[in-house]
Amino acid sequence: MPLLKAIAINAAEGILDPLWDPSLSGLSHWRVEPGEAHGLRVSQNWCFAAFEWARKPAGGPALKMTRAFEADCTGYDRVVVSLMAPLGSLCKMTAVTDAGVRSFVSPPAPELKKEHVLELGGAKVLHTLTLEIEAAQEGVSGGWINWVGLQHSQLLDRVKWMWDRFDSAWTGYLQPESYEPKFEPTHGLLVNKAELDALRAKHDAFLAVHRESAFTKAADAAKKHEPERMVREFVNFWGDTRYNRERDHGNNLLASMPVGHAVNAVIAGLLLRDKALLRLGARYAMALGMSGRWDDGVICYLPGGVFEHRCFVQSLCVHELALVLDLAGEMFTDVARDYLQRRIAEEGLGSINFNTWKHDYIFHCNQLAWFTPGRMAGCTLLEKSWPRLKAYTEIAYADLNESLGYAILPDGGYVEGPTYFRCVARDGGLSLYYYARARGKQLRDIIPDSVRLTGDFGAAVLSTDVEKDVIPICDASSRLEQEALAIMALALPQSDWVTMFRKSLARTQGMADTLLACKLEADIPAAGPAPKPFVFLPDMGLMASTRRGEDAWTKILINGNKAGAGHAHEDKGGFVLEHRGETYAMDPGTCDYSSPLSLILKNCERHNMLIPVGMPARPSPQSPLGFNVRPTGAGDEVRFSASIDVTPGWSNYRKWVRTWDSPTAGQLTITDDYELAPGGGTGVEFCWQTALPVAVSGQTITLTGQHGRAVIQAPAGTTIRVDDLPMPPDRVQRRIAIVNPATKGKLVVTVRLM
Repeated sequence: MPLLKAIAINAAEGILDPLWDPSLSGLSHWRVEPGEAHGLRVSQNWCFAAFEWARKPAGGPALKMTRAFEADCTGYDRVVVSLMAPLGSLCKMTAVTDAGVRSFVSPPAPELKKEHVLELGGAKVLHTLTLEIEAAQEGVSGGWINWVGLQHSQLLDRVKWMWDRFDSAWTGYLQPESYEPKFEPTHGLLVNKAELDALRAKHDAFLAVHRESAFTKAADAAKKHEPERMVREFVNFWGDTRYNRERDHGNNLLASMPVGHAVNAVIAGLLLRDKALLRLGARYAMALGMSGRWDDGVICYLPGGVFEHRCFVQSLCVHELALVLDLAGEMFTDVARDYLQRRIAEEGLGSINFNTWKHDYIFHCNQLAWFTPGRMAGCTLLEKSWPRLKAYTEIAYADLNESLGYAILPDGGYVEGPTYFRCVARDGGLSLYYYARARGKQLRDIIPDSVRLTGDFGAAVLSTDVEKDVIPICDASSRLEQEALAIMALALPQSDWVTMFRKSLARTQGMADTLLACKLEADIPAAGPAPKPFVFLPDMGLMASTRRGEDAWTKILINGNKAGAGHAHEDKGGFVLEHRGETYAMDPGTCDYSSPLSLILKNCERHNMLIPVGMPARPSPQSPLGFNVRPTGAGDEVRFSASIDVTPGWSNYRKWVRTWDSPTAGQLTITDDYELAPGGGTGVEFCWQTALPVAVSGQTITLTGQHGRAVIQAPAGTTIRVDDLPMPPDRVQRRIAIVNPATKGKLVVTVRLM
């Protein structure tokens, strides 16, 4: 039988097992040692081989897996495993080769993905490879394996050096340093000269008082890097490290949302009339243009592979370059403009069009809108040079309107949560803005009717916590981009989007943090309406009550589900409680997807749920959940009551119905009427999640905020446990578990808010 040959990805490296690609992954060839006792699960994810365990085993590794490769190692001297392991865990690699056994033990795992290297020591054939992970922490942990490959250490240095050939002069591509710019946009895609002059005056006045702004801070961040040293074979997707190589960690040429270093430097250069900053932005643009491929890494370009991470990076690159070519177009030579426009057309728009042609699902979620700022900015820029492109601009506009009609529900809800709604608000709105500019229209006049339906969604997710814009249900964070909020406030000037925008603007001392948000602010009301006392989104399955007590707001949000909702968590029947400007019962939202915690935070035991206990494996409902799960209820300025049947999707429950009864804003009773299925558990835990200080005395639990308290009364016959769970960055989620050993019954928890 012939030896397995690695798939060469460059002159120094090859892939033996592309575990990221479900169509080529060799996961089925690995023998995983049994781990039922500690709840081990190993599965093929869409972009890696994932593993999880429910608890640290009493002894031995939490994960041990072996594959017989019989691989030809000629021309290589290392085995490499790309692994995202739980923080602090140890990885052991053992290779059986034709020259004997080789082994490696890693140091404790850091927060970022590692490429662990095992020296072959002259071996020419890899017979078997065993991976072991020793758990460091108690409780649920997990991670993933990206790939297994081979490497030639000396040739690798030459591969790295290939990209280190540019200097800051960019001779033939940029104007010389002696060039004196006019500091005027070329086409006015974002702002024209008159608009820029007005924004410059506004910015100057702000600096006279505050000495720095969001724009100067972003420019300072851009100054910290030398763009020419950031040119690589691939371009990182912001700071996401799931797909890139370890050697590219931190090489964030695109910086982070909403725009990258190139645009940030150029905008600051225009506002400040700073020639050096304008040139720095153009240098960043050239570095992007000279990078090998606009994608995350080899996962998308494996010879013979079909895996694609869609056109996220390409869209960002096109958007960045289109804006720089417009805002700082005078800094480039004709050769540079021709070159960058070609890359925009071929690799950028070509990739976006391919994704749009191939994947119908992207019209029904956040992704079509996500990709459109790059698509629209690229098209509206290129049509200035190539008029035949105008037809494709119209296609992009039609596609966006079609997608917004699908993704936004008839009730105005959005199943992927508030952070992914930014793709509708910011990405969709920004794309419409570029189109309006190109066609001589006003943004407010072309906002689709579907977007104007989202007032109740904004009212439902609006947070009364002084630190938050929104309640972070689903894969979300608690603050939204100011530009997204400005667009939504413009679209719905009588809605809670205005409240969120003004709250966000106060954090930036009254000066918006993007040019578009600065421009739109004058057309947005100074304040939003009072919160709606009761909101129900029947299609999304979301219900909220916001009532004012004696002198403060209390809000309850209840999570239901639309069948098949994406980016959702195992939290149907969960709730969030805010009181006196703080969060008492929290939703953890999500964190950087590069961290395994992003997977764990989805779990039901991280939400305010009734959790079955007593099984080896971690209990979990279906997710995504293929059923509509909707609360029923009613509310007004005084009362609120609701009920939800959470049984669908659970194999552990024969029945679980949860009710909330709140006759006043200061009183709440939560009743769980449940019956576990045979083998579904030995009891339940009522889990309440909070970041506030917790005190337990008998059956009474007290949460103490800065301006109020919540007193929770656990029923007789239960016990109480408080777990401190890790939350990035360096935060703690406190899980209060009210433990009931009964397999069926009614668990009644009362809450007094003061």
